[in-house]
Amino acid sequence: MTTASVRTCFREADPSLALPRRVVVEGLGTMLLVLVTSSSGIAASRLLPAHPGAVTVLVAVTVAGALVSLIVSLGRISGGHYNPLITSLQFLAGERSARCTAAYVLAQMLGGIIGGGAAAVLWRASPPLVGGLGWAGFPSEFVASIGLMLVVFGASRSNQLESGPFAVGAWLVGAVIATPTGSYANPAVVAGATVTAGPLAMSLQSAVPYVVAESGGALVALLLVSVIFSSKQVIE
Repeated sequence: MTTASVRTCFREADPSLALPRRVVVEGLGTMLLVLVTSSSGIAASRLLPAHPGAVTVLVAVTVAGALVSLIVSLGRISGGHYNPLITSLQFLAGERSARCTAAYVLAQMLGGIIGGGAAAVLWRASPPLVGGLGWAGFPSEFVASIGLMLVVFGASRSNQLESGPFAVGAWLVGAVIATPTGSYANPAVVAGATVTAGPLAMSLQSAVPYVVAESGGALVALLLVSVIFSSKQVIE
């Protein structure tokens, strides 16, 4: 295992920490992120049922705030990914081992499902039988994922340790409002959306094209990042 001489965001402050400890943080952080995302949508839609545009703005601000706080507070332990796309791209870039990647992704997906289900229980809401845009949402999620991954990896490779989380939060506010799907850009959030209620919720039929789009967008972003930046750190 090699370590970088300069600490960057979205990487552990101490990569030698026990993997189970880091995995728990990734699962917990993802669970809290999806819980807040889903719950904010339910709360806003009940408060402003006749103003879907206002609901979107409220959710965008809430999601960004929750994500930034989770990255800042817990990111030094696990890297603060809370998104399988980030972890997987680090693996594909040769910066993270397969063992760590598999454990992170599993924890993130499980955390997303628990968070989505917990929100539905908390608000006593039933998941809908339909939801999401299906394949019509493919372009939106494709573009949203490219943008998010560019911001994440751009901040990381630019050594923006302190400001990186805020850059990601700022991007999400814009992306949630500007994209037709609301910029899920995270397979763990999509997984949680299949078991939750409110504006975030979607059917399994919509979940598949969303994840396909997100994965494709992430790969395009990795290609762009590899052209723009060059540096790596392998984490076991």
